[in-house]
Amino acid sequence: PRTYKVGTMSEKFDCHYCRDALQGKKYVEKEGRHCCVKCFEKFCANTCVECRKPIGADAKELHYKNRYWHDTCFRCAKCYHPLANETFVSKENKIFCNKCTTREDSPRCKGCFKQIVAGDQNVEYKKMVWHKDCFTCSNCKQVIGTGSFFPKGEDFYCVTCHETKFAKHCVKCNKDLEKDPAWSPTRGNPGMTTASTVKNVLS
Repeated sequence: PRTYKVGTMSEKFDCHYCRDALQGKKYVEKEGRHCCVKCFEKFCANTCVECRKPIGADAKELHYKNRYWHDTCFRCAKCYHPLANETFVSKENKIFCNKCTTREDSPRCKGCFKQIVAGDQNVEYKKMVWHKDCFTCSNCKQVIGTGSFFPKGEDFYCVTCHETKFAKHCVKCNKDLEKDPAWSPTRGNPGMTTASTVKNVLS
């Protein structure tokens, strides 16, 4: 919200700066001081970080982290798309639209090679990232998601396929002799996958 009020003066007040009479004229009140529009722009108005001009009393003003813009100057630093009514990302003191941020910064899914964007659920394992639905068993192609799995080189196998394809069984009790899968929902082992949803973060 703005820290000043704009209106038409109905009382006998003079401009705080130039001392001109304000009655019947447009005025701005800021921090208890009344001034004409001209003096407001000269002494009180915030400066737009984009065009470096004062933001007049009649202009729409946007602010973020103690910086100010005309609403028409608040644009993506890369594609110049207006962002006054849209979500945005701040990076290194610059403002970007979600599309430009996604192109530059979003990780790519190891399964489909598409970028993982805001709102996508993803799975991470040993610094690799997948969309949740792209993390599948190398044998049956069923989605593993955040379920238990066995890594084998570059491949990943669900518990059922691993038991069928690789597991060694005890001759006496027929139990699987392999170690536990890389992740189980009931316990947190080192190297487990983590599921998360990417969010828009204002840095």
